[in-house]
Amino acid sequence: MKKTLFTALTAIAANHAYALEVQPGDFEALPNGTAMGLLYYNYTSSKDLYVNDNQISNNAKLKANAGLARFIYAIHPIPNVSIEPQVILPFGRVTTGGDIAALGKTTAIGDVVYGMPIKYIPSAAPKHTFGIAPFITLPTGKYDHNSALNLGENRWNTIVQLAWLYHIHPQFTLENIIDGTVYGKNSDYLGHAALKQKTKYEYQSYLRYNISPTTALGIGGGWIWGGETKVNDVNQDNRSNTIYGKLVATHFITPKLQVNMSVGKDFKTENGFKQNIDTYLRFAYLF
Repeated sequence: MKKTLFTALTAIAANHAYALEVQPGDFEALPNGTAMGLLYYNYTSSKDLYVNDNQISNNAKLKANAGLARFIYAIHPIPNVSIEPQVILPFGRVTTGGDIAALGKTTAIGDVVYGMPIKYIPSAAPKHTFGIAPFITLPTGKYDHNSALNLGENRWNTIVQLAWLYHIHPQFTLENIIDGTVYGKNSDYLGHAALKQKTKYEYQSYLRYNISPTTALGIGGGWIWGGETKVNDVNQDNRSNTIYGKLVATHFITPKLQVNMSVGKDFKTENGFKQNIDTYLRFAYLF
């Protein structure tokens, strides 16, 4: 049991913060002067725990009910360029059971994230959209060094996303996003240990089908790799190598209110918790 618990601790440390996942259509440029408020609900459930591609438990129950409040404002300083500063506040509840029940549960507000996506549509190739989106995570969330379950990470993180959208047809868009997360040092990890983590990468790709101007469907997935951790300079040999799939539906209920729903799961996990289900419900309102 002790070995299982320690493995769970390092797995949570390595997989606590995936790079920011993108829903199909997120990198489309917003109209100049548009303000958007978004509210997310995310539910994930896992029970299979892996170490070095070997399943060490099928009863390591980890459930997360998470929310995000997000605000975006779009500015077009020059033609064909949209700059969209934004702020994100995560919050939620994580519970454990089965073989890792001793880890308990937590309910808290997470770390604030600030972002500045820049989107460019070239006049010579209007079927294409290119984007770069830097984000910075501040260590503002609740953190307890005696607990493995924390929504706050007690460290600074930097995320940079690169996106390419190809509008193959008025009804079909191919979306590709790759990003990297650079982690700061947590000097207060599990009883004042020092946690370091290598850069974690994520590639996401979706094919979006616009049924109408108000409704779209998407299918795709992603690959997460890297992010190996060290605790007091001891390598934990827990790099991420996860492949997942996702189905997405988006609809404008009114001209200003959009609802987005997605469901996904992990197909392969080398280290950490394999998600049996990953669901999103998002409401977005245009001001």
